[in-house]
Amino acid sequence: MGTGTIATEHMVAAIRAAGHQPLWVVSRNERYAAHFSQDMEIPGITIDAREALRDKRVGFAYVSAARSRRKHYILAAAAEGKHLLCDGPIAGGSRVAAELTEACAKAGVILAINQPLRALSPHQTMRRLLQEGEIGTLQSLLIARGAHFHPPPNRHIDDVVDHKQALLDITLEDIDLARFLTGQEAVAASALVAADQRAYAIEMSGGAILQAYESFTAAEFESVVMLAGDRGTLVAHGTLSGKGSGTLVRRLNGRNELIPVRDRDQHMSTLEAFLALPQKNGGIWLSLGEDNVIALQVAEAVQAAQKRRPVVVSQ
Repeated sequence: MGTGTIATEHMVAAIRAAGHQPLWVVSRNERYAAHFSQDMEIPGITIDAREALRDKRVGFAYVSAARSRRKHYILAAAAEGKHLLCDGPIAGGSRVAAELTEACAKAGVILAINQPLRALSPHQTMRRLLQEGEIGTLQSLLIARGAHFHPPPNRHIDDVVDHKQALLDITLEDIDLARFLTGQEAVAASALVAADQRAYAIEMSGGAILQAYESFTAAEFESVVMLAGDRGTLVAHGTLSGKGSGTLVRRLNGRNELIPVRDRDQHMSTLEAFLALPQKNGGIWLSLGEDNVIALQVAEAVQAAQKRRPVVVSQ
């Protein structure tokens, strides 16, 4: 559902690689649907989501539509009892996201979120090593990324990406990643904003502090994700650029050690985890609807914190 760039470049191929066959292209623009169907070799075309969802051959739905249309498709899939994987965020605000998550829960369908950062091997390895006590008790989490703003490649010339919306999407990704890595929840937030850059700190429920820097004004630098414990540190370099899986280093006793990680396609890993969800009772690493609601709530708290006047240290 939807004909976005992520679907074109990644998810259609991942669906086929997982042994499934895409059957329908659903779009409110029939011309877009026809072009996508031809390019991706998908037989069915419709502007009515119900027509596709009522096809008995359809086992699940993937939503890659514009954010304003995701609510429509999620509710349609829930009404037809179809599990769905949706690009995040599922809505522009936490209230609507909570309503959609509740609707899916009442319908007994899985609402999973396509959050590729969770699927990256360095991040999954960091999470496992932290849980195993490799760096002791977590004290701090640092996430930093910066590059000049470049609109992502779009299939459609009329797709417009707003700077502020793009910065919010990055904040949502980083908050979700922090929750995934640490297993801790946000307690309180403070933030500073200047032009197209933002810095914020969040107190986490387990006592750790998340510090984040996100910028569209800084020259591009290698992104950093760091877990600092009381015995050692894990540092992932270049995992947030979208240009590869990056590297992972463990620092213990004053020495750095490069940790080998298996390089897997994060979209394929996400899809495989989604397909396995109906058979799993626990151990889920995939982001679900309720995770997206929480990420939106925390991002909204960060935005609210930006509006508070900073304390003047000196004149």
